[in-house]
Amino acid sequence: MEAQSRDIEPKDPNTMKSLTATAALVLLSTATLAAEPAKDKDACLKTAVDLAEKAEKSGLADDKLVKIEEMLTKLEDHCEASRFAEAATVSTDIETTIGGK
Repeated sequence: MEAQSRDIEPKDPNTMKSLTATAALVLLSTATLAAEPAKDKDACLKTAVDLAEKAEKSGLADDKLVKIEEMLTKLEDHCEASRFAEAATVSTDIETTIGGK
């Protein structure tokens, strides 16, 4: 049996441009949201709790969970010291580690 090739290009060339632009905007907005620093300690610590829950539910290997736990401690330290920009960097690193499985 021969494999059949299917033409999956959109009929309207502007459709592909629109899809590409939309995908780029989604990626940029997601990166911006992940890197945006918290405005206060409570919001910062809530981010830490949310990330801990996400990591727990992710099914990661134990060695990754240990690494995330260490990063969460660092994140909480930054939150308590009102170093929100540093906390945002650590939270982005945690997200990356969770997503990288």
